Amino acid sequence: MVSNETFLPFDDARPLLHDADAIKERVERDGYLFISQLLPEKDVREVRAAIQQICQDAGWMDESGLPKREPVLEGQTEWFTVYDRVQCLEAFHALAHHPNIVQVIEAIVREPVFVHPRNIARIVFPETGYYATPPHQDYVLIQGTMETYTVWIPLADCPLEVGPLAILPGSHKLGILPAHLAAGAGGLSVEVDDGKWEWRSQDMRAGDALIFHSLTVHRALPNNSKSSFRISVDYRYQGISQPVAENSLLPHYGRLSWEQIYSGWKRTDIQYYWRNLNLRIVQHDPSLIMPEEAKHKEEIVGLTGKSLSTIPPKTTGAISFQWRGALRTAVGFNNGDKPIPENAPVRILDITGAIVVVESVN
Repeated sequence: MVSNETFLPFDDARPLLHDADAIKERVERDGYLFISQLLPEKDVREVRAAIQQICQDAGWMDESGLPKREPVLEGQTEWFTVYDRVQCLEAFHALAHHPNIVQVIEAIVREPVFVHPRNIARIVFPETGYYATPPHQDYVLIQGTMETYTVWIPLADCPLEVGPLAILPGSHKLGILPAHLAAGAGGLSVEVDDGKWEWRSQDMRAGDALIFHSLTVHRALPNNSKSSFRISVDYRYQGISQPVAENSLLPHYGRLSWEQIYSGWKRTDIQYYWRNLNLRIVQHDPSLIMPEEAKHKEEIVGLTGKSLSTIPPKTTGAISFQWRGALRTAVGFNNGDKPIPENAPVRILDITGAIVVVESVN
């Protein structure tokens, strides 16, 4: 599947790198910075090679990087067998502390930078456009201070067909938008008037960096390529004096402890470094990530299984439903004992975070 969507390119802020005032003014105006080749290729190559080796060991790709099996989606049980190993990579976490990134963030926040330890890697199989991350804002997921900045970096060249991020410039000025259930990674989306806002995206090279405010609306474009994995990292930063949510100090997905992740590392300066800082730690507010449908779940009608052919027992798959006159697609968790066939009616049991818990009507 090839998308006919077109985009304006990003404004490259690389010429501003030696002008801290211009960097700050640009991000305050647009809510994002695109900086070509912010990281040297050799620095991202080390992390990419380590992740690819894990994928090869798991039988996901061959030595040339081509897929060897059907797609594995983020959140599936088999996906974690690879992701847990990625989370233990010292080079993956060390890259978040790269001085080229920290210097840019310092120009924005105008104080010492706190590098969040919760680092995220994305491994997206080719031909998985149906599971692309929908438009959303990071703040409701990260919390703490709104002046948190995500840095998204492709570790391999990422042309439009492989699915880089797309940004709505200026959308950070809209404030916190209502979140809705949605299919795709993250399970939440926001709605904006496409007639008023113009998405920006472009082909990206390994080492390019997209930096954006926690309220900037963004999404992942679908990986519609036939054979290219999208391998990327998400790192987050803020000023050290600003509040940080307690969850941001925990490993991503919380499956491993820091002790497990740090086992065998050589560098000690990037381990537990936040424990020696006088941080203003605040609790994570789960109500901020409650989708509108969960607040009014009695309005959901016509819930059916959809997309991933069947939803096996105790696993997730896509579902569709009507809500306030609009057809929506979300992630459903089958709580029953039998698979739910495609398009079969299901009963809603609960909505937890971005997951609709369902069971077969029959």
